[in-house]
Amino acid sequence: MAFHTIEPTPGLDPKQRREANRLGPAAVSTRRSYEALLVSAGFSRVQTRDYTAEYRATQARWIEATYRYEAALRLAMGDAMFEERLTARAKTLAAVDAGLLSRFGYAATR
Repeated sequence: MAFHTIEPTPGLDPKQRREANRLGPAAVSTRRSYEALLVSAGFSRVQTRDYTAEYRATQARWIEATYRYEAALRLAMGDAMFEERLTARAKTLAAVDAGLLSRFGYAATR
């Protein structure tokens, strides 16, 4: 099995973790690490790779492109959805920059 996910950065204190859960996608708020979940599900040889820098760069490019194509995007999706998506990306980028959210890739065998 292999997948990528966005998750709270390991080692956060409880207050920081709550903030990461608030700012991240819905699936962010797991009680156990993905590595621990994979092991408890019977997977072994779990490999983890940190893709946070690449994720941050992608978020920044999304924001830049959103502004570059703002007129067309507003026309296509409407002002409310445009603002909602831009706000969500800006929050995500701020959370990554604050060290609250990370993106990891996992690979494991069963």
